[in-house]
This record gives sequence, C-alpha cells and structure tokens, in this order.
Amino acid sequence: MTVLKQHHAPGMTAEMYDQVAAGAMPSQRVADGFVAHYAIVEDGGITVIEIWDSIAQHDAWFNETVKPHLPPDVPEPTFTDVHNSNTR
Repeated sequence: MTVLKQHHAPGMTAEMYDQVAAGAMPSQRVADGFVAHYAIVEDGGITVIEIWDSIAQHDAWFNETVKPHLPPDVPEPTFTDVHNSNTR
C-alpha cells in the first residue's frame, strides 16, 4: 500500500539538509518504490515528506543511504497510508 512519510529533523539547517540530499537524491530517484520527495524548512529544522509504494521499500533505501548521515537524536519518521492521490 502506498504510504506518506513525514520526518522532522529538529535543528537541521537547510545547508545540512542540502549536503545529505546531494548524496542521496541520485539513488533515491531510481530506488524501488520511490514516488516523490519534498523538504520544508519549519519549526527550527527540516521536515521531509515523501511518497513511497511501501514502508519496506522506503526502509531498504533509507537505512542504507540516509540514516548513517543523520545525527543519532533525529526522531524516527512516521508513515500514513495514502487513501487517494491526484497528480499531474
């Protein structure tokens, strides 16, 4: 089932995000199950919102590619099932 991921990293600056994203984006574009990625600067940090075909596909990519580059105190992401979507 398609899922929406929300992941807030308190204290992460846009510059820190950009550094992690530069290394992660190329592999994310071709990752199995990846649909979309958005990053928002808010609440003293960065919130990443993504759409994936499944949590398992997200985790396979994220745990290898992104998680090793995050501070250890960054909270775990949350996932919500997508009931419907409409994109162009």
